[in-house]
Amino acid sequence: MSNISMPLVARADAERPSRHAAFVRADALRGSFSAVVRALGGNPSRFLAAEGINKDVLEDSSGVLMFRSMIDLLEHTSHELDCPDFGLRLARQCSDGISVLGPLEVAMRNSSTVRAAFNYCAKYMHVYSPAIHFGVLRDEHGRGELMYWDILLDDVPYQRQVSEHALGLACNAVKALSDGEIRPREIWFAHAAKAPMNSYREFFGAPVRFDMPYNALYLRESELDRPIANRHAQIYEMATTYIDLTYPLSSVLLTSQVRVILGRLLATNRCTQTVIAAMLAMHPRTFQRRLREEGTTFEEIVDTVRREIALRSLSDGSVSLVRIAEKLGYSETSVLTRSCQRWFNLSPREMRKAVAAGLTLQSCSR
Repeated sequence: MSNISMPLVARADAERPSRHAAFVRADALRGSFSAVVRALGGNPSRFLAAEGINKDVLEDSSGVLMFRSMIDLLEHTSHELDCPDFGLRLARQCSDGISVLGPLEVAMRNSSTVRAAFNYCAKYMHVYSPAIHFGVLRDEHGRGELMYWDILLDDVPYQRQVSEHALGLACNAVKALSDGEIRPREIWFAHAAKAPMNSYREFFGAPVRFDMPYNALYLRESELDRPIANRHAQIYEMATTYIDLTYPLSSVLLTSQVRVILGRLLATNRCTQTVIAAMLAMHPRTFQRRLREEGTTFEEIVDTVRREIALRSLSDGSVSLVRIAEKLGYSETSVLTRSCQRWFNLSPREMRKAVAAGLTLQSCSR
């Protein structure tokens, strides 16, 4: 663990990570991308070049690439090869689900319980990518636990393949860390189904539900408290010390936490500033002050989250405008129309016509 090298970066602007430009470890695709593309009769180098990704980055154990480039790569490759379950095929190449996480893998394998492993992963997810939010929470009815996953990037309308890849890896990781004893009771995706249902059932071995509030594995209560077999406390200490020194824990912006919670609550009647502050154990005035210090307001974050959900949902013609309005917490589609005109200078139907004509919603969103 003492050998530290500068990562090979796929794009020149990778030194300026932000909500618009953030890294992901190249381990996410190393080995799996080329293998799956070749098996489908494609040329991996061609797809990588189309996204401006240096093919050598996938061979470097410390390499990183822009997360937005990875998202586009998976979507475009899936489309060009007519492979709607491309993300799941990539995940299948990593049967343990955690070897893509770099230094986090050692700490997770040597954690005391499966829960401790995933809580550590959630806390240090920036080691893998600062553009991902991941965590474990109990469902509001106390019937189980949700291991949820979200992207903290703006203007990413197409997330199906990267989301299915991520939950596929998470499912494999749960099984690997529990010696196959823990299996999700349900899989939730925020998008509509694209691949045949048997592809999802075959991979996850559990019911898969679509058009849900967020992407998550739904687990039985307390299953994650299972001890991890053959863990070594000393190796855990060495791994976590290395991570602390090499990847200092930066404080997570309150804005990011609020965005994730809003994504889950917009469709309910509980999406108020008072409720969100209480969920974060803050006094409402403290909550407002912290957001001002980060240069934003609760109302601005709500508008941003609604815009992002609308952008993703409008890219999927199978989701009705009534359903999109519900997901945004609107009581009428007319409110959705007015919002789209303000955000994109187009009505929802005009945006869908643009997609049908082959235009990208990224161009509509600028």
